Amino acid sequence: MEELRPLLLSIAYRMLGTFGDAEDVVQEAYLRLHREPEVASPKSFLTTVTTRLAIDQLRSARRQREQYFGPWLPEPAVDEYVDLADRAALSDSLSTAFLVVLERLSPDQRAVFLLGDVFGYSYDELAVILGKTPANCRQLAVRARRRIADNRPRFDPSREERDELLRRFVAAAENGDLDALVALLTPDASFTGDGGGKGGFPRPVHGAPNIARLVIGAFGKFRDLSTEPVHVGGQPALRIHDPADRTIAIWSFVVAGGRINAVHGVVNPDKLTHVQPSRRPDDER
Repeated sequence: MEELRPLLLSIAYRMLGTFGDAEDVVQEAYLRLHREPEVASPKSFLTTVTTRLAIDQLRSARRQREQYFGPWLPEPAVDEYVDLADRAALSDSLSTAFLVVLERLSPDQRAVFLLGDVFGYSYDELAVILGKTPANCRQLAVRARRRIADNRPRFDPSREERDELLRRFVAAAENGDLDALVALLTPDASFTGDGGGKGGFPRPVHGAPNIARLVIGAFGKFRDLSTEPVHVGGQPALRIHDPADRTIAIWSFVVAGGRINAVHGVVNPDKLTHVQPSRRPDDER
């Protein structure tokens, strides 16, 4: 049954956007399974309990996020540190931009959309998992798709081109080249920083010139820090770390039409514990 844990963590993380909460939910699901004398299908039982616990947790978390200082972003699922994609086709659903869009959905809508559209569960299966009718689940799915249709990030298909754009972005930022940075950003680009009151920017910044100035200023403060290109849900990102290799920030990028459309920067240290060097999969073997 332990072979089901990666699937359950994949569902719980996409529901909640935090690794600690996802791990707690999955652990509780296993505890409940062990307390049941007879379970015909452990996979169905664990998936159902994990989903329902995640829905309850998400409702509680949303009330807490109303008190959060500044913008709230999910903990970045850096590909080099976590393995939740399951299949390459599911990787985009781990991008920070995609998870931000999912925040627009109700907990039930989010569960139906993720389990149905991302993990391929049928409406009959969803009905059992959520304790609803297949018709109810179909309605939830339609509403969910409608709500995110105009906001779902559209990524450039070529990973090589996205990575090259990030390389040029870093070079321009390090050289303080304002014009070059502006040229790499869409006019309506946005930068959202999540510091939780412990750093970062309390409000999103909009517009290519404003973001370019912000980035150059930030890199000016990074003199003792280094950057490493990584990926979040297959999308380009920067890991910013100090001389001791401690992760200070993760910046995730949305690239569309050959330019950067959005940057999501997580600097809240509470959200970066899973992307410290000791957490690399290679170090755990």
